[in-house]
Amino acid sequence: MRAWTVRGRAGQAAGALVLAAVLGGCSTGSSLTDDPAPGPITVGAGESAESQVVAEIYAEVLRGTGSPVSTRLGLGAGDTLAMLDSGEVTLVPEYTGPLLLQLNPNATVTDPADPDEVFAELNRSLPQGLSVSDQGLAEDPATTGEEGERAAANVVPLMRAGALTTAQVKALNVVAGELTSEDLADMGETVRGGERSPGRVAGDWLAAR
Repeated sequence: MRAWTVRGRAGQAAGALVLAAVLGGCSTGSSLTDDPAPGPITVGAGESAESQVVAEIYAEVLRGTGSPVSTRLGLGAGDTLAMLDSGEVTLVPEYTGPLLLQLNPNATVTDPADPDEVFAELNRSLPQGLSVSDQGLAEDPATTGEEGERAAANVVPLMRAGALTTAQVKALNVVAGELTSEDLADMGETVRGGERSPGRVAGDWLAAR
């Protein structure tokens, strides 16, 4: 089992895997020491169990980078962009294809068989002031396995541009490479069944890494 701690029990959720990603990936010429000190972060989430679990995972990982982090769960579908714009939330988990169609209803690049092209088109469609880090392996369980036309729906953190440090973005990218569709579906079912809260489910997932 991998530990996700870099500062003892008080710094849970950013352990050996995250630390390796943060310290090992600085080949672009920008230094982590050039970042501002980590500031307060608010992670928002929609009403679905899956969105809230992913938000709690993001929150725990970001706490491990030294920032005070709070969550705002249960946001309405039309609220997240306005709250990101106002600064009421710093980042939210979204799904690539649906987010692209929200930002650009005329987008034609939505094929779930080509998630990388959907992600590239999403990046081109983002309004000023917003950015995304790496898209995840996990897809929205509500669309996985559906027949017929649907948009690619890989999990991605949508955030205020420049609000996170390089280390924090790298930590989110590690989550993107670890969280699978099966994980997300199982955790969502656990929350909907009333067995555990989103925060508890997120903590269990991180502890198992």
